[in-house]
Amino acid sequence: MRILDQQEEVRNIARKSRVLMGVIFVSLLLLSVRIGYLQLHRGGEHLQKSKNNYLLREKIFPARGDILTADGRTLATTSAQFRIQILPAFFAGDEVEESSMRLASILGLPDRQVGELVEFLSTCRGRCRYTPVTVRDELPKNEMLRLSSYLTDVPGVTVSSSYRRVYPLGVTAAHLTGYVGRISRGDLSAYPGYDPESFVGKTGIERSWERELHGAYGELWQVIDHVGRRIEKQDRSSGEVPPTVPARKGRSVQTAVLSYLQEEAEAALGERAGAVVMMDIHTGDILALYSNPSYDPNLLSGRRISPSVWLEYSESVLRPLTNKAIQSSFFPGSTFKVIPALAGLEYGVVTPHTSFLCTGCLMFDAEVKCCWNKWGHAYTAFRRGLKESCDIYFYFLSERLGHHRLTEFSRLFHVGRRTGIDLAEEEDGILPTTEWFNHNHRGQTLNKGYTMNLAIGQGDVRMTPLQLAVAYAAIANGGLILRPRIVSSLIDDQGRREPMEPEVLRAVQLKEKNRREVMNALWAVVNEEGGTAFRYADHTIPAAAGKTGTSQIISKTERRQIDIVDEDRRSMTADDALFVGMFPARRPEVVAVAVVESGAHGGEAATPIAYRLFKSYYYRGRGEE
Repeated sequence: MRILDQQEEVRNIARKSRVLMGVIFVSLLLLSVRIGYLQLHRGGEHLQKSKNNYLLREKIFPARGDILTADGRTLATTSAQFRIQILPAFFAGDEVEESSMRLASILGLPDRQVGELVEFLSTCRGRCRYTPVTVRDELPKNEMLRLSSYLTDVPGVTVSSSYRRVYPLGVTAAHLTGYVGRISRGDLSAYPGYDPESFVGKTGIERSWERELHGAYGELWQVIDHVGRRIEKQDRSSGEVPPTVPARKGRSVQTAVLSYLQEEAEAALGERAGAVVMMDIHTGDILALYSNPSYDPNLLSGRRISPSVWLEYSESVLRPLTNKAIQSSFFPGSTFKVIPALAGLEYGVVTPHTSFLCTGCLMFDAEVKCCWNKWGHAYTAFRRGLKESCDIYFYFLSERLGHHRLTEFSRLFHVGRRTGIDLAEEEDGILPTTEWFNHNHRGQTLNKGYTMNLAIGQGDVRMTPLQLAVAYAAIANGGLILRPRIVSSLIDDQGRREPMEPEVLRAVQLKEKNRREVMNALWAVVNEEGGTAFRYADHTIPAAAGKTGTSQIISKTERRQIDIVDEDRRSMTADDALFVGMFPARRPEVVAVAVVESGAHGGEAATPIAYRLFKSYYYRGRGEE
């Protein structure tokens, strides 16, 4: 009986063995198929992955294109710098803190940065371990040479070249060039494909022309040893190491700006706050654009901005970071009077001989409106009304025009609309149309007094200095509203130029006789006794034509309520001074706008500034005639 049981047990063992052998055979067969698949079908892919274990990919950052003036000066360029990076994979394990402290002692890293680095390396996992991390940047060549001998024995450290943006003219051209800064998360979404270590334009030309200036990244593969050091002699002929792709420098930008006019604008404003614009009336080329106070873009374009510098710039009541030529709107004051004057002639509500009586004040309904000349101008016709800037003349003119016609005619000259200049963050200004008034002054009635204020450039109308330049240029050139342009051409790395063509936004149909009446009156403003700019114009150069403006920041009643000992508030709420001029008057070529904040009187404060630019343009830009 026992023998029979043993035979049955043997048969059971044999059956189980056959099943086990079958499982083993199938497993070996599947394993062989898998190995064959990986070896034959995906062998190339895994070979490449294995190579990547000893190849380090280094992105080559491009140099930004230069920014140049029309007369060959450099406004922005790049200087070579060096960057020290580490590969986190070589700083892992239990010795993270020790390795970091060793590196910090060599590079002189501050304690705060060392703490941040240790925390980052301790939590770095996966792909993060093989992504280079920058620990020192913007190192000059001599400093890099000093450190290199200490870094050769530190595993996982790589040195690569980088660039720093340099602005040779500094504060003089800051609002033109703008500055670059470390790319933000928002910038990364706006510029897909940019490296997180990149710098991008934050303001000015740097921002508006970012894509042209940036350039294209290159690629370099380095063979490294087991501790992350580069192997100096690398065999690239076998094809195992991918070829180097050189970075391509960004295109350079040549502006229409003339450096001597830009410097003249800075010198003319001096310590006073304000803005200066000079523009070619036939092309829209900006020959000078300066805002004061300015800032030094070299202090803002590094990887780290000093907190004290940023605090000084960002919290100043004088707003040095604001480009007042395009980002601040002002009450245009009497410089606005050319628009209702021309509108009156075009609509036929007045002729050059129509006169109104100015006795100093005008009474209507329950209001009183007074002229700046409390003695009055007596009977005043068109030419004298502009020449001596008689407010009463324009009060009467506004009654005949009406609010709708005045604002519609103003709209033709882009009042209250961006000019379209190739600089970022331009302000619209304000044109108080009927719709605007009803939306912003709910429950109030648009009466004659409101339109009278508009006719003399007060009330709610606001214009940027550049908008004034565009409007006056249109009067001088026969009615063409031009898009102002800073950049005149792009230059690639081979020296090929791509010119930017002038652009006409609108052609305003003006009667030539009416335009000439306005131009003759503006000539009288600066060249005849009694003209508001006559005493302040430089009569040693050919005659210009222009208009002064003095605009109230607060009402006279509010100003009288300021404590007489509060000199700061009294000075900061003084009237703004403006002057817009066209030169030469006989055949205008350029228009200049000068705005002096709290300058008090347009003729006295602003006219000499514009004339300094005219004189510089005449002698240096045109030559003596």
